[in-house]
Amino acid sequence: MAKAKKKDKRETAQMTLPLIFNEKEAKSYVKQHWNITFARQRKVSIYAKRIMANVLAMIKEDDSDLRPYYQMHISDVVPPTDSDFHAKVKKAFDELTDLKWLIEDIKTKYFAFRHLLDTTKSISVDGFECAYRDGQITIVLNPTLKPYFIALAHYSIYELKHYMHFSSWYSLRMFELLSAFTDTGIWWVNIDEFRKLMDCDQKYPNQHDMLKKTLTEPLQELESTDLAFTYEPILDKYSHGRGRKPIIALEFRLKKVKAKNIPKEWFEFSDEHKNVLLRLRSWQVTDPNIVRYAKAIGMERANKLLYEWQLKGKEIQDKTKYCNAVWIRVGKAAMGEEY
Repeated sequence: MAKAKKKDKRETAQMTLPLIFNEKEAKSYVKQHWNITFARQRKVSIYAKRIMANVLAMIKEDDSDLRPYYQMHISDVVPPTDSDFHAKVKKAFDELTDLKWLIEDIKTKYFAFRHLLDTTKSISVDGFECAYRDGQITIVLNPTLKPYFIALAHYSIYELKHYMHFSSWYSLRMFELLSAFTDTGIWWVNIDEFRKLMDCDQKYPNQHDMLKKTLTEPLQELESTDLAFTYEPILDKYSHGRGRKPIIALEFRLKKVKAKNIPKEWFEFSDEHKNVLLRLRSWQVTDPNIVRYAKAIGMERANKLLYEWQLKGKEIQDKTKYCNAVWIRVGKAAMGEEY
C-alpha cells in the first residue's frame, strides 16, 4: 500500500487569506482612544502608523468585539511611486511586533505593558496570522487591548484621506494630537510634554530649533485640512535671565474651529489672569468673544474696560448686549479689523 504523501506545510503557509473584510467597510475616518493609542505612544515609522490607521478605520461604531484579523492591500499603505516598498513594510511589521503600550493610572500608581499585536496565531493552526503575503497585509490585534479599540468613551477622530498622504512623521503626530481638540479649537500644552509627544526628549535642546524642526512641515501639510493651525509660544514672564525668555508652554489654535469655551489653562496661568477672566464673565462677556479677542486686547486694556463698566454701574441695563459690543469693538480695533 502506497504511503500517503505528507502535506508540505510550506504550501499552507503560502496560501492567500480571503479578504473577508471588504475595504468598502472601512470608514473614511479614524477613531482612537485619546490617552492610549498612537498619539501618545512611542515613535514608529510613517508606514507603521499608516497600517494601524487603516486598522482603526475598519473598526465600526457598533462592533462589540475585535475581529480575528484586519487585512489591507499594500497599496493602502505604500504609494506605488515609493521604491523598495517590500523593505518598508517589513520594517513597519518589525516595529509593530515590538510595540508595547503602557497602560497607566497615575492616581493609583497602577501600570502594565501590553504588546500591540498578537503574533501567536499561525496559518496552520488558526487559519490566519500577522503577516505580509502576496500584496496583502494582515494584522492581528492583541485581544487584551479590546477596551482601547471597541466602544470608546474618550477618543479623537481624524480623516483618513488626509492622514495617508502626509510625508512627515511630525505631520502625522500633530494631526493625531490636534484631532482631539476640534470641539474647543484650542490646545494648550506644557513645553516638556510637547517634547515627549514629538519624541524630542533627547533631541534639539534649543527650544526654538525644536519648534522649527517639529512644526515647519505640519504647518504646511495640515494647511489644506480641517486641522489647519497656528501656534503661539507662552513665555516665562517671571524669568530674569539674560536673552530671550524661555518657553514654558505652547498654545495651538485650529483655524477652522471657533472656540466655545475658555481653555482651563488660561485660568491657571496666573491669579491675575483668572481674576480678569472671571470678571469678564460676570459682566456677561461670552466665552467665544473672550477667547477671540483677549490676547489682542491684553490684560491692561481689559482691566481698564472692567473699571469703566464698574463706574457706569446701573447705567448698563443690558450687560450682555453692551459689554459684548464694547469688547468686540475694542478687540477688532486691536486686531486691525473693521467693526
